[in-house]
Amino acid sequence: MKEKQHYKYTTLSFVLINIWTLYVFFDYFVTRHKIFSETGLFIFFVKSIFFCIVLGVTLILLRLFYFKKKRKDKLRANFFYIFAGVFNLYVFIIWLICLFLKLLPADTPLAFYMLGNLTIALFIDFDIYYKK
Repeated sequence: MKEKQHYKYTTLSFVLINIWTLYVFFDYFVTRHKIFSETGLFIFFVKSIFFCIVLGVTLILLRLFYFKKKRKDKLRANFFYIFAGVFNLYVFIIWLICLFLKLLPADTPLAFYMLGNLTIALFIDFDIYYKK
């Protein structure tokens, strides 16, 4: 994989994730005094979790069935593959922070999906960064 291309895609992933974070923050800040503003923020977070899971599972299935050993470098150098790994890890870290701050309870069905996010992130990140 070309190092420049990899760094470019990783940087672009972080920029897009920061834009997502700023949008969520300012959307919550503007609608903070309205009814059910926290519920809207939580629903947006849950939609983001499902988006991450669907994107990650789709790319992992492509990696396992279509991009086998001969073409695996094509997927490793793909922006969406790098973005899915970084974004799944980012959403999992946000969930952990919310648990430590006691903003979300730990015994919800959301924990099952978050473990899925962690699994997807670890698989993709190990696939990208682990070289034999």
